[in-house]
Amino acid sequence: EIIQVVGECTGIALHPRHPWIGELVYTAFSGSHQDAIRKCLHLQQPHEPWQVAYLPIDPQDIGRDYQAVIRVNSQSGKGGIAFVLERDHGLRLPRWIQVELAQIVQRESEQRTGEINSHEIYAIFLEHFVADNAPACLLGYRLDKDEHDVIEANVADTAGDQMLRGEGEGAISAFVDAWMQHSGQQINVADYSEHAMGEGTDAEAVAYVQLNIDGHRVSGVSFDHDTVSASLKAVLSALNRMRVKQTQAA
Repeated sequence: EIIQVVGECTGIALHPRHPWIGELVYTAFSGSHQDAIRKCLHLQQPHEPWQVAYLPIDPQDIGRDYQAVIRVNSQSGKGGIAFVLERDHGLRLPRWIQVELAQIVQRESEQRTGEINSHEIYAIFLEHFVADNAPACLLGYRLDKDEHDVIEANVADTAGDQMLRGEGEGAISAFVDAWMQHSGQQINVADYSEHAMGEGTDAEAVAYVQLNIDGHRVSGVSFDHDTVSASLKAVLSALNRMRVKQTQAA
């Protein structure tokens, strides 16, 4: 407020990097700086002396907050983007998702020639990684545990509803086996991660999966209150993304 009054009275704008009070003095755009700040903030304990890289003092000590500490543009890396999505949307992205998403966000920022805010980053994430509804979507499943996990999954596809059956060590492995029998594709699960979006028994789960499909790595993400459903739909997200890429390349 004082800065605004002085600017209006003198007609002299304050430089955004002016020490202590500039708008951007506690803001990092560089990917390496953002990654260091994110890691330090995770380690910083409330009652310990302030020790955060590139932030000589706690911004809250002079009435600032952490919302503007990390802002995203074409210079930003995976660490800054991951920080924003975790802070504002509760997503704890695995590293392999961070790397791919950072490349997409950087391209988008270059096209816009400016910053991308948290809601825009989240929209980009959903657009590029959550594709569990088309062309294939999960209608339901039954999972039985015997010597191996056996799954029967009802999947709607371009050819109509399909009942797929497969076996494996765990629901994802069994579902991938069922899809390979259905499609003839060679698929391996390269990586997988999941976490709850909140606390309590009704918290929504988010699942991240990376598949190797006929030698090409593709990631998929999905949300569901049922953890197994989230993981199966994440597999479908990756499969659907692969189909879209193949269609675009044809």
